[in-house]
Amino acid sequence: MDDTPPPVQARFFYASLLAIDDPLSPVPPPASSATAASKFIPRPFSAYDNARLDQAWHDLRKEVAKREKETTEERESRKPQETSQAGTSPEIARSSRAQTRAPRQSASSKGRDRAPTIDSLLNAETEVPSTTGTPFIRAPSRKDISAARSPSASRPKPQPLDSYDWDREPDQQVLQAQQRKVSAPTKPAPSATVPVGVSRLHQVVMPELDMEPIYWSPVNDIARVVRATWFYKDTMLPVEVPVANMLELGYTELQAWTETWQDELNSAVRVGAAGEERILRKLWPEVVKPTVESRPGTAKGEVTSVVQPLAGLVPETPETQRQKQLDVACQFLNATSGPAGTDNRASGQIMPGKSGTSRVYATAGVIYTGATEAYILKPSLQPSAYYGRRPLASYIRNNRKLGIAVVRGFDQAVWDKLNPPRKSTKAAKAYAGASTDAAGGSPEARQAMDPQLAASISPNVTDLILVIHGIGQKLSERMESFHFTHAMNGFRREVNVELGSDAVRNRLRKDAGGIMLLPVNWRQTLTFEEGGYRSETQDPAENLYGLKDITPETLPSVRNIVSDVMLDIPYYLSHHQPKMIAAVIKEANRIYKLWCANNPAFLRTGRVHIIAHSLGSVMALDILSNQPTKIPPHLHDPTKVDLDATKLEHFLFPVSNLFFAGSPAGFFLLLKRAPLRPRIDHDKAHRDPEANSPTVCGVRGDYGCLPVDNVYNIINPYDPVSYRLNATVDATHAASLKPAWLPSAATGWFGSASDDSDRSNSVMGGWFSGPSKQSSSSTSRPKGAQRLDSGSPSSTQTVLPRLPSNVELATHDFSREEIAEKRMFALNDNGQIDYQLKYGGGPLEIQYLTMLGAHSSYWLLKDFVRAVVVECGRERGREGTLKGMRAGKRKII
Repeated sequence: MDDTPPPVQARFFYASLLAIDDPLSPVPPPASSATAASKFIPRPFSAYDNARLDQAWHDLRKEVAKREKETTEERESRKPQETSQAGTSPEIARSSRAQTRAPRQSASSKGRDRAPTIDSLLNAETEVPSTTGTPFIRAPSRKDISAARSPSASRPKPQPLDSYDWDREPDQQVLQAQQRKVSAPTKPAPSATVPVGVSRLHQVVMPELDMEPIYWSPVNDIARVVRATWFYKDTMLPVEVPVANMLELGYTELQAWTETWQDELNSAVRVGAAGEERILRKLWPEVVKPTVESRPGTAKGEVTSVVQPLAGLVPETPETQRQKQLDVACQFLNATSGPAGTDNRASGQIMPGKSGTSRVYATAGVIYTGATEAYILKPSLQPSAYYGRRPLASYIRNNRKLGIAVVRGFDQAVWDKLNPPRKSTKAAKAYAGASTDAAGGSPEARQAMDPQLAASISPNVTDLILVIHGIGQKLSERMESFHFTHAMNGFRREVNVELGSDAVRNRLRKDAGGIMLLPVNWRQTLTFEEGGYRSETQDPAENLYGLKDITPETLPSVRNIVSDVMLDIPYYLSHHQPKMIAAVIKEANRIYKLWCANNPAFLRTGRVHIIAHSLGSVMALDILSNQPTKIPPHLHDPTKVDLDATKLEHFLFPVSNLFFAGSPAGFFLLLKRAPLRPRIDHDKAHRDPEANSPTVCGVRGDYGCLPVDNVYNIINPYDPVSYRLNATVDATHAASLKPAWLPSAATGWFGSASDDSDRSNSVMGGWFSGPSKQSSSSTSRPKGAQRLDSGSPSSTQTVLPRLPSNVELATHDFSREEIAEKRMFALNDNGQIDYQLKYGGGPLEIQYLTMLGAHSSYWLLKDFVRAVVVECGRERGREGTLKGMRAGKRKII
């Protein structure tokens, strides 16, 4: 009879507040520390991700075993020469190795005869090595208990030339061998990473079993991962890793999956309580404490045997004893399955189980009732002939609840029944991207038909948005909740919500898929030496001082905030500016390269957009002014570009839409006396060919000349940092346009989107009125109309139609108004750049208090989120514009 246990249906779980498989789940507030993150309730990976994780786990396990075999063979080949040089015979070395392997050979014995061997192993007092020579042998523990396990842990390791013969000269051959060993390059340990989640923003690192973000630096958001094998029956949550492995040890030793074990259970029921005592197995075997003989005592010469700790050793605690038992149990389970077999052990860091806290059930016993079930019983519930307790006959076989029921292997059907999916229609559309029908049905149906189909859970992302933050990220080192990454997690969720809206999806282009949003955390890579002045000279009389030296000690909390937030602006105006710009370029290119490596199809079908906030908009303006009109051919495949060797001064990607939020870019254009211009020869869809001329456009290197399809400047009226951009294109034309407000994504109290007569759209009609073939602003006056009133731009004006002369038609000598319109439409298909947000308001509003949060308010404002989604996903060109976004002229009398 085959005594190999059946393979277990393992399931990977992760502990994180962020639901990686549900893009519409609310984003919780950021955890303040890794300790808080350790209390998260485990979540299972999707069935598709679990299959990939388990395959990668077994492949890595084989690779580790192969590497260890090669290392062992290499060591064995050197052993005879080294031992002969050291004066030790190879026969003694082989004998020692045979003794070391003896316990593992006993693990291959069959039947119930194994129990004494395992018990002796579990109670062995020999030191358990820190590395066992088998892959993934130990369940990771957060506590380093090696010192408590090893009596010689505090003793330094002997050096290769140690000798009591002090006059002996070092053996030159031994010395050369040691030098070769030190100089030989060491191979990196085998590892693997597996992208997970519906959006593929995280990856599981093996064998550490940590889930970490792919595209940004971790901010206390590294989640623990566990490969679970035993589960609580009533919740299907994973049993704690040590407990699961001890359960698996007893399951393997008793061969609980066989008919023989069922016969023993039936026999125990017939015998009674005494019979049930025999089938109970202690979860943690009792430890036999060693005794040490004392010295001869009194004059009588009596010798007494007492239990006392050895001098200089740390006494073992129950925790260290259980850890030792767990190590040996993992060795036995690994030897049972072998590197090529199915790994039936639980692995990973300990996770909270059924009760939300980690439990080890130190005094519990286990009754295995079949091939997949067992019951953990505390001492008062265990079988007892003295008390007449018969839990198997009286409770378990009568389906009465007793103790803690656990099952071997994950059951997806039971999990779905206990945790019904809450996925709404919006979530399904967010998962599927643009068209579920074109991809072959719903994600769940495709996954059921073909578990290996990656597209079954991954949306086809066609639009990548990179968000460049502004000032103040230095403050996140003190206040984690201020970190930009947390704001982007919430913003990404709101984008997915909008994508799941029928009203929004119906207005997007036909080939529009998912929209991915990633933060560009450029500030984390920079240091300015606290702003201190440093010179290359070594003059001892030179005065060297830093920011700390000039900061008064009064109001330390306020001054720290000012230093961490406001000083980014003077840094940018100093000699640090090139360093800051280079940091933005490098981080954005790194993210883009990584994204294209993980999403190869994006190079053919994807578009990149930028959202720049605050100072980030000024930096984006600087970078895009020097951006090539067309990306050089040798940079078309970013995955082949070495970013460290190639010092790029521009983005690796063309920018489609550029969104400014809370931007002072207009002020910087004013300081440099530069206009905002479109780029000549920029490849923009449906661009007016007459606009592609030096009269209308600028060239690369001109400050404010941008090679983008559309520029949007989103302004919160209460934000004191934001400035307008329309006038930087043409002040007179900007004055002739109505103030533009972003259409409202929700109705007001009385069913109206706005109480301002200048706001030119209704609740939904302003957003989603059908697109017209021609922009309203371009038809507001006949071509060639001449302004008769040259007074104030805001005054009432009279316009009479004027036909263009033959000279104008021949030389294309357009009027200033026509040039301004062509520039504006070349910069934005809607005919304008500035849009104001509805924010604040109400009879009890205090404007100064509202102003404090206005600058950082953009990310969760529905109007802003919807504008980003619609403008990134709509049809390109003027024909794709929506009524609520088009420019409108002031009334003309």
